[in-house]
Amino acid sequence: MDFDEIPVDRLEPATLIEIKPNYRNAGLLPYPEKVCIIGQKLAAGTLAVGEIVEITRADEAIALFGRGSIGAEQVAFFKGANRNTPLYVTALADDGASVKATGTFTFTGAVSAATVLRFKIGGRQVRLTALSTDNVTALATKLAAAINADLDMVATAASALGVVTVTARHGGEVGNDINLKVDTRAQPLPSGLAVAIAPMAGGAGNPDAQEALDLMTSTWFTKITHPWNDATNMAATAEFLRVRYLATSKLDCHGFVFKGGTYGELGTFGALTNNAFLTCGGFNKSPTSSWAIAAVACGLAAFHLNNDPARQLRSLIMPGVEAPDTADQFIDEENDLLLRTGISTFDCLSDGAVTISRMITTYKTSNLGVADRAWLDIMVPATMSRIRYDWSAYISLMYPRSKLVDDDSAASFASRHDDDEDPGTAVVTPRRMKGSWAARCKLYGEKVWIEDVQRTVKESTFARSEADRNRMESRQQVRIVGNLMVFAGALEFQV
Repeated sequence: MDFDEIPVDRLEPATLIEIKPNYRNAGLLPYPEKVCIIGQKLAAGTLAVGEIVEITRADEAIALFGRGSIGAEQVAFFKGANRNTPLYVTALADDGASVKATGTFTFTGAVSAATVLRFKIGGRQVRLTALSTDNVTALATKLAAAINADLDMVATAASALGVVTVTARHGGEVGNDINLKVDTRAQPLPSGLAVAIAPMAGGAGNPDAQEALDLMTSTWFTKITHPWNDATNMAATAEFLRVRYLATSKLDCHGFVFKGGTYGELGTFGALTNNAFLTCGGFNKSPTSSWAIAAVACGLAAFHLNNDPARQLRSLIMPGVEAPDTADQFIDEENDLLLRTGISTFDCLSDGAVTISRMITTYKTSNLGVADRAWLDIMVPATMSRIRYDWSAYISLMYPRSKLVDDDSAASFASRHDDDEDPGTAVVTPRRMKGSWAARCKLYGEKVWIEDVQRTVKESTFARSEADRNRMESRQQVRIVGNLMVFAGALEFQV
């Protein structure tokens, strides 16, 4: 028998019973899902740069990041998609040399009768009542005032001579992703009035995400998202995620960064990284800002992949995300090609809602540049992370102080009991470790994370290192289950 608290040479009479858990038949161990949003803050935000705090309510982010900030909007959209997963936030301020993006609405023509005009700035609706007596200067003045009245808007406005200039509250390229739109889906413009839009542009100088990533180097987070999709920050994020998945780190984390753009721009964006632990996506002219869409994707993935890491996310509604106008939506052929460049795809419904079509990673080629789809779907790293976490934790719980001996040694025979008895944990052998692996694989198979369990166990090998008597080495095989992505059939009629 193995005792941790009772001495083997006690002479004084006593009944000594130590209590400890036996993990031999333990089920799947809970996975500590934990998300961190890296947001951009305004000067009014109280969250200090370099600080990571947990929040439970979306309203808390308004004070932490500042009202009308990108960070506050990220949290609001995340909470709209996921209210259960523990959420932490950290912040970066605008770069001191950054330039703010601007865009314009230009009014021409006239209004013949009183009507309501509707606009959207970054997906937030703005409306004004236009009178027949209003000229273009008056209309521009009303629109600018309506924009500025929404204190949660990520942009401000000024008007002059029929032109409304919209300016991002934040500096950096991130402001270029704010969509400006006349909301004709809700209400068409009246005959005789036109509004020309110059999209947001000119923003430059995003914060350096590395500063925030460095804060999390040794901290457990399973999902992260941030709003900066420039090449420098994408490279830093990809490297951060790669290192966290190494065996020596074992801090598995998946990132979500999105971008608004045309088919060509998104293809270029997807080509920036080749990473199995980073998900990218975007739309052409969606009213919803890219950082908000990324926060929703992160929230859905954190919740649903924690429930079942092997199950695809297709058909899940993206709450709060608005589809582009029909003319701006990608066609099926474009979506198929975007998937090949590392861009996740989505379906736009007739009511303007958006659902996930296929969520993937940006991994496309092996280290040798060979086309490879091994890590294509987000479920692959999610499933492997869960199995690695469960197996590693199980070993730590089951064999915390075990001695290691060869399968055919006298010690291994001495430790054997009948098959229906627990042999204890003081001694472990490669054969016994393989038996533990077989038991865990049975659980993974019952959860339908893997298939062909018998083959998995048969092809897995465990051996004691010849160079180090304190080291066991293994090669463990698993076959992750597939998902019904494509159904191809021939429907024939007889004549």
